[in-house]
Amino acid sequence: MQTDCIILGGGAGGLAAACALAGSGLRVTLVERLDRVGKKILATGNGRCNLSNRDMDPSYYGHAEPFVRDLYHAIPPEQVASFFSRLGLMTAEEDGRVYPRSMMAASVLDVLRAGCDHPDVTLVTGCEAVSIAPSRRGGMCVQLSSGEGLFAPAVIAAMGGSAAPNMGTDGAGTRLMGELGHEITPLHPALVQLKCDHPSLRSLKGLRTHARLTLLIDGQDAASEDGELLFADYGVSGVCVFQLSRLASPALAAGKDVQLRINFLPEIPSSDWLETRIASLASCSALGLLTGVFPRILSLALLREAGINPDAPAASLNPGQRRSLIRALSSLTLPVTGTQGFKNAQVTCGGVSLADVDPSSMASKIYDGLYICGELLDVDGPCGGYNLHFAFASALAAAQHIRRRFGLTPCGL
Repeated sequence: MQTDCIILGGGAGGLAAACALAGSGLRVTLVERLDRVGKKILATGNGRCNLSNRDMDPSYYGHAEPFVRDLYHAIPPEQVASFFSRLGLMTAEEDGRVYPRSMMAASVLDVLRAGCDHPDVTLVTGCEAVSIAPSRRGGMCVQLSSGEGLFAPAVIAAMGGSAAPNMGTDGAGTRLMGELGHEITPLHPALVQLKCDHPSLRSLKGLRTHARLTLLIDGQDAASEDGELLFADYGVSGVCVFQLSRLASPALAAGKDVQLRINFLPEIPSSDWLETRIASLASCSALGLLTGVFPRILSLALLREAGINPDAPAASLNPGQRRSLIRALSSLTLPVTGTQGFKNAQVTCGGVSLADVDPSSMASKIYDGLYICGELLDVDGPCGGYNLHFAFASALAAAQHIRRRFGLTPCGL
């Protein structure tokens, strides 16, 4: 079957591209391997869909900063905001993070689905691309798992990476792009929980506390994050852990020594605080020193780490014990042994090499008519709406270029 544009993937990028092309006069066919589109959108932001951020500085994307900077020059963040406003989505900010005003991810999916509701847009669900090949007459041929073949002058690959395979992103898109000859940088799970090896972990399972985490790679400080830390029997979780996992995951894959150093009192100089605490609470026990500051199970774990009897009088702690307690409070170190894998990751680190794609249009530099968007590319950002925003912006850039390709006016983002 011939159409004007094939969109592979019915997630954030694929739906945005379909909306931007709807009503243009082009026939668009969107193919989604799951039985419905947008499933992953519904799970983002704990079901609230953090779709963007007030501060979209490209530097947040690490090595991909130059590529993202060029994309955000072509499709500025305010144009993404305008796109959603035109679809009817009202948004609200929370600590700089942009959410739908309803605080429900379903609102984002609803407006995207409504934007695709056009006679020229066909949604094909429960089906996936099994091969893509250039056609001798120009454009691309796509073979579907249903046995049907599609041809179009333009194909947008927006199939996502390998994170959260139960949401439809199982790495098939990366495989197809690799088969076409695109360079694929190594894939690693990112924004994911970290596995750690430490005797205190089981006793702290389920505990949440504020802390500063510092990631050490081969003994060198690599990055630090403040935020809520969640202990689990396998290791640690929480937004601050997710942020650091972007560096930890590839370091682990490279066989490097990876550790997390935890400061449970980042706002207070630990040594001064402890001496003042002992002076004012001299008659209490060692456990009493930490009572009212930390949950009991954390206090006991810290004292155990320092080798101090919880019932020992606080005033009796010798200089060595005091230094040990300060270390436990401000620099408890956990060896990192791995991640919770792609199954639990929010995004993929790695993907199609940025050298193979034009950042202003998302057009492949290898095949005319092929566009590669979102998580398929070697671009990943931190928590805070950066990955969804990139998916939307890259899809809109592809749609704009396709409209120009057919001699149509831009869609007025």
